[in-house]
Parts: sequence; structure tokens; C-alpha cells
Amino acid sequence: MKKKKKNIFRKFFQKHTLIILNEEEQEEQFSFRLNKMNVLVVVALMTFFTIMCTTLILLYTPLHDYILPPSQQVNLEDRQQIMQLSDQLDSLVAKQSANDMYIRNIRTILSGEVAIPEIDTTQSPITSIDLTKVDLAPTDQDLNLRKEVEQAEMFSIQGNIDTQESGSLLFTPLKGIITSTYDKQENHLAIDIAAQKGEAIKSVAMGTIIFTDWTPDTGYVVVIQHNNGMISVYKHALTVYKKMGEIVKKGEVIAAVGNTGELTTGPHLHFELWIDGSAVDPQEYIVF
Repeated sequence: MKKKKKNIFRKFFQKHTLIILNEEEQEEQFSFRLNKMNVLVVVALMTFFTIMCTTLILLYTPLHDYILPPSQQVNLEDRQQIMQLSDQLDSLVAKQSANDMYIRNIRTILSGEVAIPEIDTTQSPITSIDLTKVDLAPTDQDLNLRKEVEQAEMFSIQGNIDTQESGSLLFTPLKGIITSTYDKQENHLAIDIAAQKGEAIKSVAMGTIIFTDWTPDTGYVVVIQHNNGMISVYKHALTVYKKMGEIVKKGEVIAAVGNTGELTTGPHLHFELWIDGSAVDPQEYIVF
């Protein structure tokens, strides 16, 4: 074994002569002696030199920007743009969270899960109209005039803004027969107005549509946000003519009377009125 190791070691240092001849004249041009160890050392030095040169070129010449662009090469404008996009993203996330919370609150109000606070009528008594002492029966002339006006203005959103928005009285959403009144003890926080299927339902005041959707219990529903913390709700509609986010005028048609949803026995409007998060009796604010 020792002899074999010595023979291998000797082979590395065994000298060889490299001779370069002229092919035509067969004359020796030059020659030099070398061994395997010299060849390995030369190859190792050339490899090391090549690696060092490549590393220096990549580190200290503009070529490294195209081959190895580090994160430090991002210029100031790109950083500012990234910061702006990050701020916009945070703002959008905050707005989305606020919108989700707002929609959840509206759905909670519509489902009747909000506890109704006690109203202290001694401090600011609410005046109401005793409808039993008022003769509300329309004459034949009133009925004919009403039909003409409703047919002419049913789907018209034009007109004099001063006439539509003047005064603080709320517009009657639907002319019909009140079949169920506001009853806090029975948890019926609305009035039901029976009318023919397809009749126009109108907005009680100027406002913004904040909810239009279909629910299994109440069918097609429209919710409008008005000024002074007031919200009006219209349920069981046959169809809805407005979209969420639209601004409607006082008396503008928003839907049609229907019989949609499970909690209904005939064509009617389930109308709710909320002020500062509390349900109120619509008949105390609107003459039907």
C-alpha cells in the first residue's frame, strides 16, 4: 500500500517535456518541461483569477445593475410611489370597514334586533293629529284630480325643486288603506298600507338610497337616508326603480307596490320611519 501511494505521489511530480514542432519542416520550435502538479496549480490560479475578476466586475461596474439589481437600487421616486400606494390601501381598507359596519347596522335595524329606547314625552311632548276627528274622505272631484296628477307625474322626476323640497312636511309614500298601525307592544314598528299591485311608492323626503335588496321575509326593500338623522324604510315592493347610492327627491317614485316576501298576505307597503336610530310612528309625522 505504501508503494502504491508513493507511486501516485511521484506521478504528480514526474516531469514531462512538451515539444512544439513545425509540421512542414519537422523542426522543434520550442519546448518546456512540466509535471501534473504544475498543471493543477496553473489551472487553480487561473480559476481563482477568473472568479475574482468576475466578482469585481459585478460589484464595481454598472453591469451589476442589469444582472444583480439589489433592493438598495430603488430610487427615491419609486419609494415615494410605494408609500403613496400603501397609504391609499390603508385608506381603502378603513373605508371598507366603515361601510361594512354601516351595512351591518342597517341590516340590524331592518331585522328588528335593535332595542327600542324609552321615549320621555314629558320633556318634549310629541304632538299628534287625532284622525278620528278629521273627515279624510275624498270627494269625487278629489279622486279624479288625484288620478290625473298621479298618471301625469308617476315616473316624472323633473319639476320645480322649490315646490318639491320646500317646507318640512313629509310626502305621503302611498295613498291607500291602512290595515295595520304602529304598535310598539306587538313589535310592529311600522304601518301597513294596502293598495293595488303595481302602484307607485314615493320617497317621503329628499335623501340617498343606502340599501336596496331582496330578503326572504320582506321581499324587495328600499332604505333611504334623509337629513336630520331620519331613515325611511319601504318593504314588500314588487320592483325597485332605484339603485344604492342614488339621490332621490321628495315625492319621487322609488318602487312599486307588491306582495313579495313571506311575511305578507296581500299587496301592501310596509313603511317604517326611524329618527336618530329609534323607530317612530309614521302617522305622527305624515298624514296618510
